[in-house]
Amino acid sequence: MTDLQLPARMLAWKASTDVVRMEEVPIGDPRRTVQGFVPDNKFDAPAPKLIFDDPYEEEKDRLNKVTKYWKVCDQERLMRESRYRELRGAEEAAASRKRSEDAAKKLKEAQEKEAARDLEKEKEKEKGNEKEAGPSGSAKGKAKEVLKTPKKTTPKKSKRDVRSESEEKEEPEGSEERLACVYCVQKKIKCELLDGRKVCAACHRRKVKCEFFDKTAWAVMDGSEKIAEAVRDLTKLERRRMAGLLEKSWYDLNICALNLEQTVDRDLMEADGKVLTLLDMKPRGVEIPADVEKRVIANRGSIVASYTTHMEHIFTQMNLIRKHTAWTKNDLPESTIGEPEAGPSIHAEESGNKRKAEEDEGCAERSEKKKRKKVWHPGGKCK
Repeated sequence: MTDLQLPARMLAWKASTDVVRMEEVPIGDPRRTVQGFVPDNKFDAPAPKLIFDDPYEEEKDRLNKVTKYWKVCDQERLMRESRYRELRGAEEAAASRKRSEDAAKKLKEAQEKEAARDLEKEKEKEKGNEKEAGPSGSAKGKAKEVLKTPKKTTPKKSKRDVRSESEEKEEPEGSEERLACVYCVQKKIKCELLDGRKVCAACHRRKVKCEFFDKTAWAVMDGSEKIAEAVRDLTKLERRRMAGLLEKSWYDLNICALNLEQTVDRDLMEADGKVLTLLDMKPRGVEIPADVEKRVIANRGSIVASYTTHMEHIFTQMNLIRKHTAWTKNDLPESTIGEPEAGPSIHAEESGNKRKAEEDEGCAERSEKKKRKKVWHPGGKCK
């Protein structure tokens, strides 16, 4: 079957012999050209008329006519071939089906003949036995046939069936433990029988009979309880796993905080060295531009501010993790930023002041020594 829409005249063909098949003309064939054009005799469409002496008809018009003709001709050929294949396939399927039916019919006839032949042989054997045995023997034979009636074969029971039957027999003997009724199970209350009655207290108050689940329902309920327990266990394990991942993240953040502290300490040492250098150069009379001094001090301040911001963010995450994993009782320590210490610039200023005081004291001592070296003589001269 193809996707081509066949016209009604082709659908009217009921056998493959009714189809008028067309010859396939390849593209390179001279019959498809303008000069060697020859129409297909099996195609009913009118062929184009090519007038080469007409001055008003160009070569392009002739080529267009020939091209359209062969396009319609190819489409007609494809539709006919499609219909032919369809009918041919249906005929082959019908023929194969008929052959299979004939083979089955012959086989059935052969089996019936063989069965009739076997039946005739059995009848001949019975007649021969009756002639040999006589009238008394025939009676004995009939008696024997009556005695040899086939026994009904009972199917063997499996061990599982035998076990279930024994359990069912044992149930009424030890059926002291009574299952809860449907209402008590739904309300999750204790099902207690009234004295001398087959109704529990709850159903007696409702003035209805106790209804019980069958074995299948109890098996389903037991299975659902086991599934619920398994789901709860899986939930606990998943919670433990998430807590372990959070604890790992906490320790990773702690290592990140330690690395950040080391980096900031190194940067602060460099900044403090620059500040100390500036303070050391001032007493010596070296002129330092104001913008350089501000830049050095601002650099140290930016380092401290960036350190504080990052550490606050890290410690906030660590405290949140500690809060979420508090149920595990792993005692993760609380993370806080300590009180800020005196800045290195303050220490630098103090050390600079001390150095200046020491230099002033040294100058005073040297001046006193010079004064002591002066000695006055009675003549009013000093040596």
